[in-house]
Amino acid sequence: MEHTRFTVRNYTGYTSVVFGLGVVSVGFGALDLIMVAPKGLDQAAAVGQADVLISAIYAVFIGVVDVFSSRLAMAEGEQRTSHRLPVLGTALLLLLIPCQLLGIALGLGIEPLMRATGQKAELIPLVGDYVQVRTYGIALVLGYIVISESLKICGLKNLSAVNLVFGLAVNALFNWLFLDTGAARLFASPAQAVAASTLVAQAAMATTGGIVLVRRLRTRPDRFVRPRRLEVLTEFRSMARTAPGIGLRHFNDYLGTTIPLLFIGTLGVVQLAAAAVATKIYTLFCRVPQACFAGSFVFYGYALGRGADDLTRTVRKMRLYAAVPTAVATAVTALAAPWLVDAFASPGLDRDLARNLLLAYLLYVPAYFFEQIFGEMLTVQQRGGLLFVSSTAVTYLLTIPLAWYSVFALDSTFLAVACKGIPTAVLAFVFWRALRRTGRPGADRAESEMSLAQ
Repeated sequence: MEHTRFTVRNYTGYTSVVFGLGVVSVGFGALDLIMVAPKGLDQAAAVGQADVLISAIYAVFIGVVDVFSSRLAMAEGEQRTSHRLPVLGTALLLLLIPCQLLGIALGLGIEPLMRATGQKAELIPLVGDYVQVRTYGIALVLGYIVISESLKICGLKNLSAVNLVFGLAVNALFNWLFLDTGAARLFASPAQAVAASTLVAQAAMATTGGIVLVRRLRTRPDRFVRPRRLEVLTEFRSMARTAPGIGLRHFNDYLGTTIPLLFIGTLGVVQLAAAAVATKIYTLFCRVPQACFAGSFVFYGYALGRGADDLTRTVRKMRLYAAVPTAVATAVTALAAPWLVDAFASPGLDRDLARNLLLAYLLYVPAYFFEQIFGEMLTVQQRGGLLFVSSTAVTYLLTIPLAWYSVFALDSTFLAVACKGIPTAVLAFVFWRALRRTGRPGADRAESEMSLAQ
């Protein structure tokens, strides 16, 4: 179990692979847009808009993945994966049933929602085609994501990366088949076709990843143990209580970013275009700290599973290891801001405004860093209620009102972006206080839940 030891080499290797996976993952959406573009501007616009909606919907369900992954990481650190994985996997299958039903309901509600919000009539059925296919397969998508996370947690991160590249190739192949061959007749629109090809690619990755994971784990000395009914039901109830809070925290984070951009859009095309460019660059920058947060999430889970006596020292080292690449990436992005803006610039873009908005994002990176890393630790601790309540209160009482005031009262695009630092700092403080009050973070909770399942 060498991969569970918290060392510079292990941490760097894990976060580097996660960073690469994040970059490749962007290729799925970009590939869909590129291959559907020849089918018309409406199709491309519909796929772009639908991808934004899918991101919001998936944010709700990602709590299921986080809960499963944190418990698997603790089991791996405790060296009880062979016993715990069958229990966790069976409980997850039960949890995917209500997720799938909710996904179908959300897919059916997209077109009425778009009509109610006054979206362009010609795009509504196209967006509906895309979103419905992706949401009707939500259980499959979550299964793939869980398997991908399991590969990384169980020391098979490189195979997870190979599997993702394989999936990208499958996606490209089926995009071509569903768009440019006789198979196109099977779909109501090109938008529906590219959504189906993405689902096929995810099914392929879930299958190959699952086979690799099971085969590799069977080579370990410990053998899989058939889960008992009581264990599975206990795990299912616990996961069902915790996952919604964590998922809704992700959804609140998503709204806290997108709604201010909608406000900025009312100021005019110039401001909106500059904000879009700044946001795109900032999103790419975030791949670095997000990879670090993912590493902290997993290694914190390993440490809790082992019951490490030096947990406080491990957490300090974890923050340091994450802070260094984040600080370097922030400095590089700030210095390269003029060139980055030029790279994404289109004719008529206000480059000075785009650069200033990018710097506004970077102003609150320190608050963002602590809010995210503390949030990851609380996620491992299964503090779904705290994460949901605090993120909901801060998003709707601070983030959105501050952005509204900046745009509609002060007429300031810069402040609309920069003021996000205030609620982010508040959340960081709340999460820090919660961790301080826990004492030895998460150990008692994790141990009590595991004892119930034993």
